[in-house]
Amino acid sequence: MTALQALAPLAARLVGDDRLPALSFRAAVAVFLLTSIGAAALIHAFVGGNFSVLYVAQNSNLSLPLFYKIAALWGGHEGSLYLWVWILTLYTLVVAWHGRKRYQEHLPLILAVQGWLMLGFFGLILFLSNPFERLFPMPPDGRDLNPLLQDPGMVFHPPLLYLGYVGFSVPFAFAMTALLTRWESELWIGLVRRWALIAWGFLTAGIMVGGWWAYYELGWGGYWGWDPVENASFMPWLLGTALIHSITVQDRRRMLHDWNIFLVISTFALSLLGTFLVRSGVLSSVHAFAVDPGRGAYILGFMGIVLVASFGIFMALGRYQRAQEAVTSLLSREALFVWNNVAFTLAGACVLLGTLYPLALEALSGAKITVGAPYFNTVMVPIFLAVILLMGVAPLVPWRKANTERLKRRLLPPAVLGLAAAGLMLLVFGWRHWTGPVAVGLAAFTMTALLTDYLRAVGLRRTQHREALGRSLLKTVAGNRRHYGGMVVHLGIVVITLGIVGSGLFRAEMSVSMAPGDVLEIAGERLRFEGVAERRGPNYAAVQGRFTLLNGGVTVTPERRLYARQDMPMTESGIHSTPLRDVYVVLVEAADAERWAVHAYVNPLVQFIWAGGAIILLGLLLTLSQRRPRAAAKVAAAAVAPAK
Repeated sequence: MTALQALAPLAARLVGDDRLPALSFRAAVAVFLLTSIGAAALIHAFVGGNFSVLYVAQNSNLSLPLFYKIAALWGGHEGSLYLWVWILTLYTLVVAWHGRKRYQEHLPLILAVQGWLMLGFFGLILFLSNPFERLFPMPPDGRDLNPLLQDPGMVFHPPLLYLGYVGFSVPFAFAMTALLTRWESELWIGLVRRWALIAWGFLTAGIMVGGWWAYYELGWGGYWGWDPVENASFMPWLLGTALIHSITVQDRRRMLHDWNIFLVISTFALSLLGTFLVRSGVLSSVHAFAVDPGRGAYILGFMGIVLVASFGIFMALGRYQRAQEAVTSLLSREALFVWNNVAFTLAGACVLLGTLYPLALEALSGAKITVGAPYFNTVMVPIFLAVILLMGVAPLVPWRKANTERLKRRLLPPAVLGLAAAGLMLLVFGWRHWTGPVAVGLAAFTMTALLTDYLRAVGLRRTQHREALGRSLLKTVAGNRRHYGGMVVHLGIVVITLGIVGSGLFRAEMSVSMAPGDVLEIAGERLRFEGVAERRGPNYAAVQGRFTLLNGGVTVTPERRLYARQDMPMTESGIHSTPLRDVYVVLVEAADAERWAVHAYVNPLVQFIWAGGAIILLGLLLTLSQRRPRAAAKVAAAAVAPAK
């Protein structure tokens, strides 16, 4: 069926049979249904403890809670690839259903591109990573799911990431179709924007949930360590962010056509690279699956074919997707958006270099090096500070050309408040690192710029419509949800920035040995160790510590668990959170009969990071809630026009 979906539109062009393209739609529906049946069969095997399936025996056991038996579908290499292709069939089905009336003429070729991608992954599953492989004789029990994955984060983090990774295949399919058929950019770019926003939103949610999971599960007090597999999800996020902003410029000013196609291809290519890094076995990471070299070679070869084919088509036919206008003033919104693209693309290139350089060096010379946080922080922090500055300036600058005097008046209040915030931080906290006052000053500048831009629009509406303040506040947002949704997203980025500054520059940590009754003082917090108690979980034994926060009288209970089936110890941190700080306690190991090694952290403002992520997703939903009638009319017109 997948081969039929991939080949039918191409065969129709060769033999001139108009009936063949319709087969792609039917094939897309059939492939999704058949793949869903396969997924249901695997889940049934997990839930029923059918250990005659090798993949089930390797990633489950009789005592595993039902919650994790279902999530174990994507707990290993074979199942995670099956989830990848299952989501791809889902996206393909939605595109097929959505496109029957909106872009009917181009739909078969879009489905054909998706079909070729599915063929590549189905080939890997069938020949090298079959999750349905049988095991005889059937063992009485399974090996159990990796204890690191027996956590609620496992249920949500991988599917969200995959929905983001695979979601970028839809813009990729549109771009390839546009190049092959000379589909005018103005007629499809609005559709790509919505798909890119959806994929970007899922990827954002996946990254945030992953950071939250790493924070409370791994017992190190952090949430982002520049791990190569973390970078694998961050790179398509960076280029996807550039793509969303660049599409806005094309939509408003008919510019950056070929650059947008380049970003579409590159973003999806980085999504494939993330798949390769996690499943090829080239990385040693808590995120990565150890697999044989054959699978890695297949994924690398498939990724190479996709890159060569897509960039080859782009180089051969990209001249038909030329911009109709150009930047006329460096002091214009489109110029600032271009600089935004430069910043995000540069950031993506820096992360790509730091991730792949150690792998390339080891492959070529055998030497092993680690590129860690010092490199990434040095190159990425200045780039993102520049991005925050652009976020504050861009909303105040009009399209085409700004009036210099008017812009100065609009920038003055945010600039004054930004400088005041930076100075206040220096006065209160002193000099710790230059990034602190600069980041806080820029955050205050950007938040003030966003607020004054919104209040200016509210004031104009009240003048025009004579409305009450509350009604104008709501109607201003409702009248331009796309714009103000973007502003809410920017606000979320600013809130995350404050969280990173607080938890990065002002974190306190201490490692001590404690006996019951001992009191630990750290960053103004006092923790008394009350002792430990044993408890049993469904498939583990645990020693639970009890610590009382004397400042507030609350209790935190970190644990030390042992999963008997794999004889693997795990730590579960105890965390008490307020909006301004987290007290984070880890029970490490027994020092003797009475004393325990304890790690304690106080992380200021770390909750701002998760709150900022929630704000970003709310802004994205607000943006997606507004449809574009003008774009819909263009697409409808294109659907009845023959492809050139």
